[in-house]
Amino acid sequence: MEKCLKTSEIVSAYKVLSGAKYQKLEDADKIRLWKISRVLKPIALQFEEDRADAVKTLMPESISEGMGKAQEYERLKAQNADNLPMTEDEYKGFVKELASCSELVKNAMREILEKEVRLEFEPLSEESFGKLLASNDWNLTQAGHLEFIVE
Repeated sequence: MEKCLKTSEIVSAYKVLSGAKYQKLEDADKIRLWKISRVLKPIALQFEEDRADAVKTLMPESISEGMGKAQEYERLKAQNADNLPMTEDEYKGFVKELASCSELVKNAMREILEKEVRLEFEPLSEESFGKLLASNDWNLTQAGHLEFIVE
């Protein structure tokens, strides 16, 4: 079977399948599902690598230092401590800068996420997919990410 999917759909499906349990499937379906995962894996891993590169390239080095301070600020603020690592204005400024940088990375990744990729694999039957669902404790969203693997 040949399917054309967006990278975002492949990444989501791979995340679900990478933690899947196969115990209720027949051996042939276990192998079929493993092969489907192998088709998805390089695309999902490349996306993660591209995203990490975008974060490294597009976010200023001060962000990682600021993250530590901001987390410490939040923790101490929740405890009503006096010796905070930054002022409230500095914290708000950091949160605003982080949101701006995150939006920049999101915009950079949008084209990659929307890219259509042609996949070829042998799908599962509805019965086998039911056994896969019975083997896992997935919610409807997680199961929905896999609907394309059913014939």
